[in-house]
Amino acid sequence: PYTQQWNFNIQRELPDGTLIDVAYAGARGVHLPSHWQQLNQLPDEHLSLGAALEDQVPNPFYGLITSGSLAASTVSRGQLLRPYPQYTGVQIASPSNRDSIYHSAQMKAEKRFRGGGSILASYTVGKLITNTDTLTGWLESAGSTGWGDSNNNNIRGERSLAPFDVSQRFVLSYVLDLPFGKGQRYGKDASGVGGKLISGWGINGITTLQTGFPLFLGAPDQSHSFGGFSRAVNIGQSAKKTGSVQGRLNEWFDTSVFGVAEPFTFGNVSRTLPDVRTPGINNFDFAIFKNTKFGPEERFGIQFRTEFFNLFNRTQFG
Repeated sequence: PYTQQWNFNIQRELPDGTLIDVAYAGARGVHLPSHWQQLNQLPDEHLSLGAALEDQVPNPFYGLITSGSLAASTVSRGQLLRPYPQYTGVQIASPSNRDSIYHSAQMKAEKRFRGGGSILASYTVGKLITNTDTLTGWLESAGSTGWGDSNNNNIRGERSLAPFDVSQRFVLSYVLDLPFGKGQRYGKDASGVGGKLISGWGINGITTLQTGFPLFLGAPDQSHSFGGFSRAVNIGQSAKKTGSVQGRLNEWFDTSVFGVAEPFTFGNVSRTLPDVRTPGINNFDFAIFKNTKFGPEERFGIQFRTEFFNLFNRTQFG
């Protein structure tokens, strides 16, 4: 496996010292691995036989195979139409025949203040499409589809948003010295105990806003494909519902737009849903601090600091 990366970037510093950065960034993964691939799935053209695939016919391997489901005198017609009919399954582990593509627009603005402190805002909008999942999906916050390929004869049909795709992300971070006390705009001549009390105050924080990860659906297997499985069927309408997170907890998306695939078909819903995501991130971390200098020539200092993580107690629902 290997990756290709490319980007185009423009930076501009404005007269007031604000730095603006706008970039396009892309990446492509080639020969990426998958969990495994079933090589003994029934060829798609045989699905037209329908229920006849389940008919029991004389087993040509009877007496040659002495254990397992292929040791009986009869076997299903579908088994004999598989590429390797003498085996119930032939898999290749971690096949390197998958790929990924990522495009993004990235914007950043940074401002440093003369009075002390700085502010940095960054925004990214992007899309990651793959036909494979991470091999360690159980470690990812997005979870993992982890169900293999619906149709092993059509790997291109597995192309969808990656389970860990993030379409939008905004981060604002700041460190600001408050303009009060000695040497500041307000109370610059303050001295004594009062000057110590009002001087040296500041705030800093990080705000993170991010869309959630694409959801994936399970469905009863109607494919009868001897190695693949069915995904759900969408009737042609979006399942996305709007409103607050708390108001949609009992039905996060419109389940009525999905159904079970017809027998001997694979369904039409993609590996992940293109329009339904898990709850995103809406988090505010905030801190207040005070620096106090003392001693000969104010060579010593002490800092008071209080920090609030997830200041507004936003819940991250599963």
